[in-house]
Amino acid sequence: MKSISLNQFLDFLNQQTSTSFKTDIVDNFLKNHKIDHEEFLPYTFFREETYGRNLVAKNDFFELLVLTWLPEQRTPIHDHADQRCWMLLELGSLTFKNYEPVGSIIDGKKYQLKPLGKAETIKAGNQSVYIDDSLGLHSIANASRKPAISVHLYAGPVPKCRIYNETLKSFETVELEYFTFSGNTWNEDIQELH
Repeated sequence: MKSISLNQFLDFLNQQTSTSFKTDIVDNFLKNHKIDHEEFLPYTFFREETYGRNLVAKNDFFELLVLTWLPEQRTPIHDHADQRCWMLLELGSLTFKNYEPVGSIIDGKKYQLKPLGKAETIKAGNQSVYIDDSLGLHSIANASRKPAISVHLYAGPVPKCRIYNETLKSFETVELEYFTFSGNTWNEDIQELH
């Protein structure tokens, strides 16, 4: 496996198009290249309230994020707005659980979700993980007692997605926010990127 810098990875991503992101070119690149986890340190900011979404780079065809996880932090059950996602786990371990709704998703309707298989725990150093909506809705959790850091590549950007409200048993669409942008923290606790 060839070691590359974050800038080399971004150069590769910036050469891609919406069409090439739908092929196996990114899969092959990630199988053959490794980015030193220290390259992501300038984008690594944790939050006490919830997992951190730290934007590294973004264009019309992709966004690259560093997600930070304190112990017991988790995402709600969500989709990826029909976008592809690759995840690299840089530190710690994360647990994934996939679900499917019983019936088609229609706004305002109540749903039961059916788990798809068992929860799977991934540890740092493993190969990349791939997910898209055809594989199911999912949640990610740091079920360990140590912090975790993951890198997520979305093709294309995901400005909003559907999340499952477990109390109301229904889906709602939410705008996604960044905790930091290109290694810079905001003055407020969190702000949406425009």
